[in-house]
Amino acid sequence: MPQGRYLLALEAVLGQPAASLGFADQRYGMDRRKALADAGLDQGLQLPEPAGQYGPLTGIWLSAYEYYSSGRSESFTGKHHVMILQRGARLMTRSLPRTAQSLLSLDMSVNGAVITGTWTEQTDPSGYYKGAVYHGAIQLLTEPSGHRMTGRWIGFGRDLEINDGPWTLTLIDSHVSQDAVERWNHEPLPA
Repeated sequence: MPQGRYLLALEAVLGQPAASLGFADQRYGMDRRKALADAGLDQGLQLPEPAGQYGPLTGIWLSAYEYYSSGRSESFTGKHHVMILQRGARLMTRSLPRTAQSLLSLDMSVNGAVITGTWTEQTDPSGYYKGAVYHGAIQLLTEPSGHRMTGRWIGFGRDLEINDGPWTLTLIDSHVSQDAVERWNHEPLPA
């Protein structure tokens, strides 16, 4: 197993994540397959049971987060349409499959207006990060209307630095039916 800095160099030169090159991702002791399975990103998006069994934050939301790419010296915004299903205090969130080239999962809990949890993203396999899996923590505040959540994320970057940035979720459809999923299963339009 190469040292971390050499593994990063191999990934950069060959344009593939360590796992695709035959090396385990040892940088954080993270198992890529387990991270994807734990986040539910190793299987297709499942439609929910009848909507009456879910809480008031259930719906289709526009997720937008900002991040800085140290390799490109530039800031970017990641946007996804996501389905949130609320069961009690738990919010299960998954990106709709055709809303971005990356897959996003959030597992959060609600305590009053405060929402706290974790996020996992598998990046675009053909994009800059070559299918890398990133994950971290998130904390949001729900606005009184219940239609918008704002807060921050934190997570490790490619060079072992801690990154963070703003994250918002905005309700765009309170339905999670097959029709609603199909209506929003596309890339979000530019602002």
